[in-house]
Amino acid sequence: MAEDHTAVEDLLRSRLDDVEARIAELAKPPEAGAGIGFGKRIGDGTNEAISRRNEIGVGNSLLVTEEKLQRALAKLEEGSYGRCDRCGEPIAPPRLEAAPESALCISCAR
Repeated sequence: MAEDHTAVEDLLRSRLDDVEARIAELAKPPEAGAGIGFGKRIGDGTNEAISRRNEIGVGNSLLVTEEKLQRALAKLEEGSYGRCDRCGEPIAPPRLEAAPESALCISCAR
């Protein structure tokens, strides 16, 4: 069982590293001279605005994923990994295999 937890912890930490790297990349300030410009073509600014809005959505999603991964790692440390945070029942192994960061069972996640 400890070996399983080690593998899960390694996987969670690897995913957390990836998510944090992506968040850091999105959080970088724009390069000098790369500000939003409204060029000669109508729509240049619109394309930039849509692109930035999409990046915000991705960033928010990554922040939620980061929180889930951190919670799963905390549950491993406290010995409650695999148990639902809401009802305390075991989380189905197939759910944990598909999404090891799950803190809720299927019933509570609905």
